[in-house]
Amino acid sequence: MGIKTLFILALLTVGVYSDLNEDFSPVHYCFVNPPVKTRLSPNLLENITSCTHLVYGRIPIDRDNGYPEYSVSDVESGYDIDNIRTLLRMKSQHPRAKFLMGVERTTPFEDTLHAGKVANGLKKHAKSKRFDGIFVTLNGIHLEYRSSTTFLETISKEKSLILTFGITGRRVFAHEAVRRLQEINSLVEHIYLDMGELPSNEEPSKITQINPLFSNTSIPFEETIQGTVEELSKEGILPSRIVVGLTAGGWKYEIKDSQDPLRISHGMFAKEAGKRVAYQDACKARGAVIYDWKSMNEITVYRQSWMSVNLPTMTAMGEKIKWILGQNFAGVGISDALTDDPRGDCGTDPFPAHRLAMDLIRDTIPANPAKCTRLCYLDPEEVDETFPIDNLKSDYCSHIVVHYFDLDLKNTVVFSEKAVKLVKKIDQWKNKIIDVAPDLILSLGSKQITGVWQFILANDFRRKELAEELVKTLNTSTAAGLEISWTLEPMANEFDKKNLKALIDDVVLADVEKKVDLLVATTPLSSYSNFYDYQHLNELVLIFFSSSSSIFSRTADLIVLHSHRLHSESLPMTGHPSPLRATSSMRDSKMTWEALLNHWTDQKVLRSKLVLSLTASTLSMQSLADVRNSLSEPFGQPAFVSLLRSKNSDIHSQQEICESLEAATGITHWVDVAEVPYLRLIFRRYDQMVAYENTRSAHIKAVWVSMEGVGGLALHNIQQDDPNAVCNNRTSFPLLDSLSRAQVCQKCLKQHDFKKCEQHDFIVSCNFELKKNTPLFKTDIVPYERCTEVVVEQAKLVLGGNITFKDSQQEQVLKNLTAMRPKMLKCGMVLSLSCGDSEKHLNYILGDNMTAAIDNVMNVMDKYKFSGVQLDCEKAIRRGNHQSIQNNFTEFQIFFNTFVRKLAKKIENAKASNGCNRTLSARFLSFLLISQVIYIFQILPFH
Repeated sequence: MGIKTLFILALLTVGVYSDLNEDFSPVHYCFVNPPVKTRLSPNLLENITSCTHLVYGRIPIDRDNGYPEYSVSDVESGYDIDNIRTLLRMKSQHPRAKFLMGVERTTPFEDTLHAGKVANGLKKHAKSKRFDGIFVTLNGIHLEYRSSTTFLETISKEKSLILTFGITGRRVFAHEAVRRLQEINSLVEHIYLDMGELPSNEEPSKITQINPLFSNTSIPFEETIQGTVEELSKEGILPSRIVVGLTAGGWKYEIKDSQDPLRISHGMFAKEAGKRVAYQDACKARGAVIYDWKSMNEITVYRQSWMSVNLPTMTAMGEKIKWILGQNFAGVGISDALTDDPRGDCGTDPFPAHRLAMDLIRDTIPANPAKCTRLCYLDPEEVDETFPIDNLKSDYCSHIVVHYFDLDLKNTVVFSEKAVKLVKKIDQWKNKIIDVAPDLILSLGSKQITGVWQFILANDFRRKELAEELVKTLNTSTAAGLEISWTLEPMANEFDKKNLKALIDDVVLADVEKKVDLLVATTPLSSYSNFYDYQHLNELVLIFFSSSSSIFSRTADLIVLHSHRLHSESLPMTGHPSPLRATSSMRDSKMTWEALLNHWTDQKVLRSKLVLSLTASTLSMQSLADVRNSLSEPFGQPAFVSLLRSKNSDIHSQQEICESLEAATGITHWVDVAEVPYLRLIFRRYDQMVAYENTRSAHIKAVWVSMEGVGGLALHNIQQDDPNAVCNNRTSFPLLDSLSRAQVCQKCLKQHDFKKCEQHDFIVSCNFELKKNTPLFKTDIVPYERCTEVVVEQAKLVLGGNITFKDSQQEQVLKNLTAMRPKMLKCGMVLSLSCGDSEKHLNYILGDNMTAAIDNVMNVMDKYKFSGVQLDCEKAIRRGNHQSIQNNFTEFQIFFNTFVRKLAKKIENAKASNGCNRTLSARFLSFLLISQVIYIFQILPFH
């Protein structure tokens, strides 16, 4: 019996999942905590429009009945002040904000029953005051006990109230805190990490910096924002679930007479306990000012006073907020409004910290980092000023490659004004995305013929001059790397091979600081002619600086295979620029993704270095054969070649493909084995074919690349990938969208986050195998908190429509798993159900006992609390059955389609034990994805 993690590359689901790629949109928590007898202004935060959550007060709830202990100014009293009512009237100013009651408990719960009682009393009061939710802070050792989870779990059952749990940095490292936060994580909307208190604050007189971002010689890593979040992330609570709370103002300490104020640092002891200082008071302080570039704080020293202040400027608090947004935290909070200079006493506009957060959130594009290597190519000659780069999601591309440098016979290297403008536009876009922006790569020579390359590289002096000029330009730009792209024409001989190798070495040598990432683009023809030094590209090389000095350095970081140029319009035959595999009618079976990759791996080049390419542009051909008579073998047919033919009327982009299909001027066809589409244009004098990629072919290529362990993907001419979402008015860059959904790499595992009842952008399916010869073991070691689903293998569908397990021991293990279901709040438990050993066997079952089979599936799901079923048809539909399936396709299709449709309808109308929708998926061997067996895709949405 064992557990293994599987990457589910394609999932077939029924009526369960929403959009996979949810944009990160940062939240902004704003706090209002008025002192007793202080009347709130009804227009307090009128001009702070970014608040998504408005939290009122820190009201004690230490009574046994959970009733909040309001102050005389919280609610209407003899003082004629009702600040809660005043705050709730601000809903007209903040229509999209959620208004939360802030509560705090310091007294521990007696037991879980007591915790539930307090929670019910609190819910009642929060609803009576018409709050949208509750912000809970447990100030004490509550997280050491399970009753704290019961308390929050009871509140979370009230669906009309949202719940946020607040915890200080001081409490994160306490005993059992992280374990309790794992339990709480699925119950709350956010975990609010208040960095205003750190572990050092356990000693009130211990000098502490305010909200330190990074560690330094005196600030331990665990007392920084970075360190605290890393601790949570290690335990499965990712930044996307955490709101980081910053403080308006700072800490002030009176130090001992014997201490030198200029030598005071974090962790030392002051003469007395520190005091919180509002910013409106801190800004008036006199003394020497020191800026700490690690904590991002201003230190003010005057006589025996020492003060650490969160300065609300772009270079101080602004850097913290930018880092928070760049690391994909759920958002940021500022505590609180009344300590953030509400009257503008410091000589600036009121609420400077809130305004700073508002401005940065407003100027930040919702963004996620690209988890896998995906290169996005842009051609400055084809990108105009209207190109909507803001529609490009940050996680679509790990690198943006721009054709920038041209080789010049006179000046060696030049770059165009259009290229400079495009890079400037990309830089402006990257500034909005902050730290998750793709790397910029500048490409050299992709539009120069072989003769120009030969002329410049053959001269040692000009080649070295070229390398030095390239590195110098890169070091003064925002670019992260260089692509050497001798690709317009193939190389001609062994001298070209030697000179390209020499250029790579010259660039590596000129890059003294080793900051430049180096990419080398390759063509299929040069590859098959073996004009690349594979060993040199693959390994570290010894670079000599002088007779006595040398180092080992890498050559190419990535090798980009131009697998999108496997066919061209100059060839007298039809074809496709990027077929996955060769069809029987293709003239050259080497011109496929599969063959090109095999060629490079046969040369012992690391797969992790290779990048395969496809393109968003199209290839138009005029077939001399009647395309209608060759639909089964469209490639390899004679084609008309004319260099004088006008291309103005050709289809060039994804948008034009859509327009042709909508206007019924073209019919799309799919080519099996090659796994690519083409468009046949009608109403033309000749049969015109347009070879292109669509979302289906892109998806298949991404899955195939992931399964082959290839380093990455590249999409060329992304300006042709419907950037304005004309095709469906919903998805810009549809090919990139499809690639980003389907491509899987190692980083995907490190960046997942699971939320209850929500679809995830990455699926981690953990297989739990039931085997007879293994004794019972502790089922509680199943790492369900790291899985989106646990697939239990395996039950079998047998004659009579019954569901059976191999033996009683397997059923006992399954009962043990079922007992764990209350803990598996975010994780589904899926039954793998074998379809039988043959297609004929399955036909008998479905033909005679379909209704019983469906009822029995539902009964087993209810009995063992399964959240879904996975139909395992690997044995029923296998290679040997292909001919049988084709001969009896109608019968099998009818039975299987009917079975799945009826089962799907039953599942859609039922909920799993954890309250989420149930799922239905199907599992097939990989060869079936390229066979004639298409019935499953006709009845289930393809994700």
